[in-house]
Formats: sequence, C-alpha cells, structure tokens
Amino acid sequence: MAGLQPRWRLDGSCMMVFYLASSRRMAAFVPAPLAVQDLLPGVTLAGIYAAAYGGGEFGALREFSVFPALVRYRRRRGLYVPCSMVERRETLFGEKGAWGLKKEAARFHWNDGPGGTVLRVECNGQEIVEVRVSPRRVSVPMRCSFAFFHVRGSGVVSYHADYAARVHLAASRVRIPERSPLAAYALRHKFLTTLWRSTKIALHPPESEKVVIPRGVSEGIFQVPGEPLEPCGADSRVLAPPGAAAP
Repeated sequence: MAGLQPRWRLDGSCMMVFYLASSRRMAAFVPAPLAVQDLLPGVTLAGIYAAAYGGGEFGALREFSVFPALVRYRRRRGLYVPCSMVERRETLFGEKGAWGLKKEAARFHWNDGPGGTVLRVECNGQEIVEVRVSPRRVSVPMRCSFAFFHVRGSGVVSYHADYAARVHLAASRVRIPERSPLAAYALRHKFLTTLWRSTKIALHPPESEKVVIPRGVSEGIFQVPGEPLEPCGADSRVLAPPGAAAP
C-alpha cells in the first residue's frame, strides 16, 4: 500500500486504569461519525493510560492519555482518544508523523518504588492528574491488541497496537484536580487497574487496503466534518454535557 509506514516498536512499562461510565454522558465528548459502544446496557468503558517507554523507535519517552469511551466506526470498534500528553512533543512529528493526534507537551514526575508507581502530570503549570498504583505480586504473561480512534480536523484516524507484557492486577488511587481539564469526564466508577512490566509494543498501520496513507502519517484517514470537543490539554476549557452536574 502506497505510503504505508512499517510497524513502530516501543518497550517499557505502562499503567491502565479502567472505569465504567455512562454511555449517554460520554456521548457528549465523542464526535461524529464515531458512536459510543456499550460494554453493558447504558455503560461504556473509559479510562486513563500512561507509559514510560525506555527504548524503541522514539527512545526514552513518557506519555499520558485519556479515553472517555469505547466507540465504533462502521464495523470497527476501539477506544476513543481525543489527545495525548508527551514529554518531547517535537520528536513525534516529522518523518514518523504525529498520528493526526493532538499532542500536548507536559512535565512528568514518574517514580517507581518498592510499593508501586507514583505519576504526576503537569501541563503549562497546571496539575492534570496524580496516579498511585500498587501492583500485586502475582503477574501473568499476556499478549493482546487494542484498537484506537481519534479525530483531528476533518479526519478520523484509526490504528491498533499489540502488547506483550507481564501484567499485574493492581490497586490505584487517581486524583484529578477540579481545575484539571480531565475533570469534565467525571471518572468515578473504577473497574480495573493493571500495571504492565517489560512491555513490548508494536504500533501497526491500518489493515484496510482502501485507506490512503499520506506521507508522514502512519494511520488511516477518513474524512468527516466538524471539530471534536477536546477536554484533554491544559489549554482546553472544562466542558460538561448539558444538564450534567459539575464533577
């Protein structure tokens, strides 16, 4: 396929905290033509993702992102990611592309200790989130794939990533300040916390042969109208769906 980029490889550790959220509420944050997909009747899957990459295509790099909902697009399903925060935004542009995803440059305070991992993310002098994860001793080797969608400008971008890691079930405490742009999502009903060690990640280009891949963007672009709501970066306003109580 013309313009197709090879798989990109990363390694390091990552944490994923999953929440159960109201599908109706999260629909306010998901732009068309994506549609919220129920995990249970009236309930979708939301959460946060953070990673400390130690090697691979980008070298040492830390990343944080939030996904407000499980979504579907045509016959495909995945997690909707409105934007991502990284330490060194400039390294994600150029020849490797920016994935069409909004990138915010942020400061990461990531501390691994015998009791677990503590992460604080700040953007433009504003605290975005603090996460404390305490893994259990038992871990299992796991291989799985996640599909992701995001919308930038007039395009929907889709990709998937393969993970191979030792996965710990964990306890977590997540603190989102009231003035953080993430507060708009009102993530309250925690479902599952996992800590991924010795992680190997392969980022894949799209599988569809009908997708046209512009140079510098490694994923499929589907044209759609309008701009999405993006309560992710520190410069965004804290938005709440109409009629919803403030978190």
